[in-house]
Amino acid sequence: MAQSQFSLMWDAHKKNICHGLSSLQQNGEFVDMTLAADGHLVKVHQVIIALASPYIKELISTAQCPHPVIFLNKISYQTLCSLLEYVYTGEVLVSIENLNELLEAGKELHIQGLEDMKLSDTGTTQQAPETPQNDNETDCNMESLDEEISYFEITKDTEDGTKYMTNIIVESENGTRILDTTAAEENYDEEQDDEDSMSNDKTITETKHSVSTSPNLSVMQFTVSNQGSLQMILNRYMYYLKYTNRNNMRQWRCVDYLSNIKCPAHVFTKDDIVVQRISAHVHPFHDKRILKKVKAGAVFSAIHEAEQQQIYKRNDTNISD
Repeated sequence: MAQSQFSLMWDAHKKNICHGLSSLQQNGEFVDMTLAADGHLVKVHQVIIALASPYIKELISTAQCPHPVIFLNKISYQTLCSLLEYVYTGEVLVSIENLNELLEAGKELHIQGLEDMKLSDTGTTQQAPETPQNDNETDCNMESLDEEISYFEITKDTEDGTKYMTNIIVESENGTRILDTTAAEENYDEEQDDEDSMSNDKTITETKHSVSTSPNLSVMQFTVSNQGSLQMILNRYMYYLKYTNRNNMRQWRCVDYLSNIKCPAHVFTKDDIVVQRISAHVHPFHDKRILKKVKAGAVFSAIHEAEQQQIYKRNDTNISD
């Protein structure tokens, strides 16, 4: 004889789960991943982002670390906030001028529901409420991050429109190791030293010097040194601006050229595109320096933004003097 069974239903299940997950993210509870855009760092939940994006899920599973940090280049902080509101609640109000950028970001990151959405699918516009927005985009406090983290850099090719290029790096107490690199430069010979060999008392393995004249479309970022000098961030290394000629050709030298390492690597750029590399780096990546700049909100996607910061810093120095 069949036993009777009862069906129990939670009518407000969807609403409570969505609201609860959003509240956990806003309060920084049980978060285990960080997204970075425009120098802002936002803590999120791996499982939520993985459900929303099979692409990011694959990145996370490849790294196999407690706390991935994903750098989203060419995605604005405002767009990231809208993406997170959409992912956590299932909907988002966005102005018409920001709609294309949101859809493009959703497409490139393979966000379900946004990936194949067209403007004709978005329906009618709604008036945004005047109440303050939820702080689900609140910047995270990086001091609480685990020592063992993974750095992902997701950058967009600026010319041929291909999918985001990805550098996946795992940093642990034993050093830094590249797990996977796509869109790597074929002509760039680079020695990958352990992060622990940052100290100058250890012998640095000599690397082969190489010269590449083919254009490099890797996305670069910019920052300003503590002394107010322009710096470039490219492929996990930092460079300082040595000079700019009348044709807007810039020469950038590795920042470790000024130290006792005397790193010979330097890069020539024109219109924010690498046109020539000379010599390989003879030291580990600058991951810790770069992350420090990101935490300070001092990393910019356009050089003119860094130049404005440079002017501000110099004026501030003059006033203090």
